[in-house]
Amino acid sequence: MVKSPNNSRPNRSQSLVRLAILLSILIVINVLAGFIYTRFDLTREKRYSLAPGTKELLSNLQDIVYIKVYLEGDFPPGFQKLQSSVKDMLAEMRRLAGGNLEFEFVNPADQPSELATNQLYEQLYKLGLQPTDLQNRTTDGMQRKVIWPGAIVYYRNKEVASNFLLGAGAGGTPMEIINASEEALEYTLANAIKKATSLYKPRIAFTDGHGELDGVATSDIARALSEFYTLQRYDVKTIEAIPTDIDLLVIAKPSRRLTDWSKYKIDNFIMRGGKVLWLLDGVGAAMDSMTSDNFFMAMPNDLGVDDMLFKYGVRINADLIQDVKASRIPIVYGMSGGQPQQKLFPWFYFPLISGETQHPIVRNLDPISFQFVSSIDLIDAPGVDKSVLLRSSNLSRKLMAPVRVNLQLATEQSKEEQFNKPNQNVAVLLEGQFPSFFKNRYLNEFAQNAIDSLGMQQKEVSVKTKMIVISDGDVIRNHVRKNSQEIFPLGFDRYTNQMYGNKVFLMNAIDYLLDDAALINVRSKQITLRMLDGKKVTEQKKRWQALNLGLPVLLLIIFGFGRNQWRKRKYASKKAL
Repeated sequence: MVKSPNNSRPNRSQSLVRLAILLSILIVINVLAGFIYTRFDLTREKRYSLAPGTKELLSNLQDIVYIKVYLEGDFPPGFQKLQSSVKDMLAEMRRLAGGNLEFEFVNPADQPSELATNQLYEQLYKLGLQPTDLQNRTTDGMQRKVIWPGAIVYYRNKEVASNFLLGAGAGGTPMEIINASEEALEYTLANAIKKATSLYKPRIAFTDGHGELDGVATSDIARALSEFYTLQRYDVKTIEAIPTDIDLLVIAKPSRRLTDWSKYKIDNFIMRGGKVLWLLDGVGAAMDSMTSDNFFMAMPNDLGVDDMLFKYGVRINADLIQDVKASRIPIVYGMSGGQPQQKLFPWFYFPLISGETQHPIVRNLDPISFQFVSSIDLIDAPGVDKSVLLRSSNLSRKLMAPVRVNLQLATEQSKEEQFNKPNQNVAVLLEGQFPSFFKNRYLNEFAQNAIDSLGMQQKEVSVKTKMIVISDGDVIRNHVRKNSQEIFPLGFDRYTNQMYGNKVFLMNAIDYLLDDAALINVRSKQITLRMLDGKKVTEQKKRWQALNLGLPVLLLIIFGFGRNQWRKRKYASKKAL
C-alpha cells in the first residue's frame, strides 16, 4: 500500500514544531545562563575553588568594590593564560560577593595620544603597579611593548594596587613564572580587597634607644607599610610600659646592648600577645669599616638578647655565612691610562637567598639580598612551633667570629668543596605560647614596686602570639645616596640595577604577623604545571598525528554504515506492511 503524499504534511509540521520548541528551550537556557553563573571544579588541586578565608571576606563586603584590571590587549599565549585566569577568578569572586564587586578590563595603551598614554603609565606606577617589557619580533625588527599585569582596587576613597606577575624568583622559565603567578592570584586579589576595605589599621612601632636604624634608613619600607598600617617610632628605654595600642614591634639592627629594663618591657609586651620582628646582626660587620689595606675584623655583636631569644627557641650565632650564590660589588682590578678599572665580582658575604620552603610568607619570592648574615640554631622551647623561612644555598659555609673580612676574597677563584656547610637558617618564624624570660627570676624590691605601679605584672607564659627572627639587620635597610640624600627602593641593587625581593618578603612577614592567618594561608595553594614530555612528543609525534586524523574519519564511516543499515531495516519493515 502506497501512502498519500498528504500524509507527509502533518509529519513536516510536527518536525517544525519540535524544532521550534528545541530552539526556544536553548534560548531560555542561554538567557538564564547569562544571569546564573556556576561551575564545577574537577581539578585535583581545586584550582578554581576559592578558600574559606576568601569566601568569608567577599561575603562580608559592606559596599561595592570596583576593580580595574589593566591586563587587556594583544598578548603572547602566556599572558593570555594569565588574563583568562584573572577573568575566571574575578567572575567567581563577583558571584560570591552578592553584587558588591564589579570589575573592568582596560587596555592602558589604548589612549587618544602618546602623551595621554605616558601620563596613565606614570599614574599607574605611582599607584604601585609594576610594568613588564616584552620584546616582539616583527617584520620591521624587534618591537618593545609595555604590559601592566595588575589591577587597582577601589573602595570608597581608597585605592590599592595589586600586581599579578611574580618576579624571576618564582620560577626558571616564563611558563613557570606564569604558573606561580596563577597560584598566588587568589591571595593577590583577596589581600588587595582586604587592605582596601579594612577600617582598622594596626599600629607598628619601630624601636629606638639602642642604635637601631633611623627613619631615613627604613623610609622605603615605612612608606609601603604606611598605606595599610599606622607607624610610629618608640623609645624602649622610657619608663612606662609599651602602649597597649601597639600591635607589632620592629627591632631593626640595634648596635648597642639592650638594657635589662628594655628586655623586661619587650618580654612583657610578648606575654600579653604582642608580635615582634627581630632584625639582629650576630656579628658587627660593615663595608664602611674596610681599611686602606682592603680588610677589617668582624667581631661578635653583643646585644644582650641572646639569653632571651634562647628562651623563646632560637640562637643567633656569632658567625658569618658565605654563599656562592651572592650579589656582586665593584672592585678595582687594575689601571688603564692612569684611571682605575672596576669590575663586578661576587661577594660571598652578601648571599642571595631564595624562599625554597612552601611557607606562604616566602613562597614564589624573588631572591632576597642579605649582607653579613649569621646562622640561626633552633632550640627546644615548650609550646613554641618553629618554621624555617629562609636558609642559605647548598653551596655555603660559615666562619666563626672574629672574622678577617678581606676584599681580595672576591677576586680569588674559590673551590666549591670549600663551601661545605649548606642550608644555614637565616630567618625563622616562631608561633605559640612563649615562656617568659623573667620566669623564676628574682627582682629587687625597687624594681618590683616599679613594675607593680606601672601595671606590668610578671607572667610565666604568654598568650598565643608569634614573632620572626632574621639574622641580618640590613635586610630592611634602603640605600641612601650620600650627596643628594636620594632614597633607593628597598632591595634595589645600585650596581646591577636589579630589584631583589626584600620589600615583598618583609611586607609578607608583617602581614603574616598581623593579618588573619586564614587569608595568608591562601598563598600555599599549588597548581601543578603539567608540561609535555619533549622526548615523547618527538618519538610519538607521527602516531598521534595519524590517530587524530584517522580516528574521526573511521568513526564517521562506522556511524554512516550503521545508520544506513538501520534505515534499510526500518523501511524494509514498512514495505512489508
